[in-house]
Amino acid sequence: MSLRLFLVSCLLAASQAQQSAYGQCGGNGWTGPTTCVSGYTCVYQNDWYSQCVPGSATATTTRATTTPTTSSSTSSSRTTSISTTTTSTVRTTTASTTTLSSRTTTTTSTTTTRTTTTSSSSPSPSSGSTIQHWFVFGDSYTYNGFNPWGTQPSTSNPLGNPAFPGDTTSGGANYIGLAVTTYKKSDLFAYGFGISGATVDPALAYPTQGRALDVEISMWIQQYSNRATVGVPWTSDNTLFSLFFGVNDITVTMARTDMDTYTDKILASLMNQTNTLYSYGARKFMFINAPPVDRLPAVYGNAAIKTNVARWNSRLLAFAADFKNTHAGSSYVVYDTWTDYNKVLDNPTAYGLKSDVQGYGTDQTYFWRDAYHPNVKMHDVMAQAISSLWQSVGWW
Repeated sequence: MSLRLFLVSCLLAASQAQQSAYGQCGGNGWTGPTTCVSGYTCVYQNDWYSQCVPGSATATTTRATTTPTTSSSTSSSRTTSISTTTTSTVRTTTASTTTLSSRTTTTTSTTTTRTTTTSSSSPSPSSGSTIQHWFVFGDSYTYNGFNPWGTQPSTSNPLGNPAFPGDTTSGGANYIGLAVTTYKKSDLFAYGFGISGATVDPALAYPTQGRALDVEISMWIQQYSNRATVGVPWTSDNTLFSLFFGVNDITVTMARTDMDTYTDKILASLMNQTNTLYSYGARKFMFINAPPVDRLPAVYGNAAIKTNVARWNSRLLAFAADFKNTHAGSSYVVYDTWTDYNKVLDNPTAYGLKSDVQGYGTDQTYFWRDAYHPNVKMHDVMAQAISSLWQSVGWW
């Protein structure tokens, strides 16, 4: 082949490339693909960013800030106004049932109302789908010191290494260890990939220790993606993949003024990386939303953070629903830490904690262990709720 024909062929291949679901497809200075894979369309977000989103109609999408409201119960209601001409999903969750319906609208605005209890889930996960292996991705709230190349989890040692309670930021067990010991309903082996300071995407929110979700997934791929040789008998049906991010993503970007669109960029990256796990056979997912980050002692009462947490949690529900709808055979639940954290913080003495929820200390009767991390009690509440959530959808 002549050099000229080679260059023409390369240019043609580049021009025909299509961006994957939720990937960037336009914006000032963008030189990558400008068309999307089948079922997605390139939608303008702002002058610097266009994104491949589900749907077949090109539209300009704007999203209003969502403010969650709470009551004395353990539920919360969120109403989000969205201007779009793409497919929208209406999701209603009650204490006992969950319904999901999709509709396509050509009006300039729709209103989607979501009511969530402490546990939000996708409808009707497959029957007979008890989980036995749990791959856990996240930040310091998830970190337990696990080494994927060390001792593997077993019936007598469900965390593998280090042994229970692990090396955590709580001064004791965290939600992973408590879920597979205190609140277990059947044998479940947990593999904790959390990294302290981790964010979803280092290009969007730089992690405090320089490592993000991509590093965690890379380690998982190296050790566990080849099911034929790894020695861990995980399957698509008996394995759960969970992702718990937001605390660092929100705090390191709190000075930004474009979080309405920037949050979507981060969550798009989260779904792209979830898609990587899907490509290796992952089918069951648990997304954990952001706790009330504005109540961390380090940033207590920060109004911008409070708004960004509400936006993050509302948009996470939409992104998770879109992911399921575009990934055959997948199922998911969303665990609502925002409600559970507020429940305990609003009435700490009911949980045997000090009434001071702005202070912190290694004394386990404080809610906070330090300026950023909760003590064991909150992890215990999380583990109990997660166990109940899994039972409610037939996973445990």
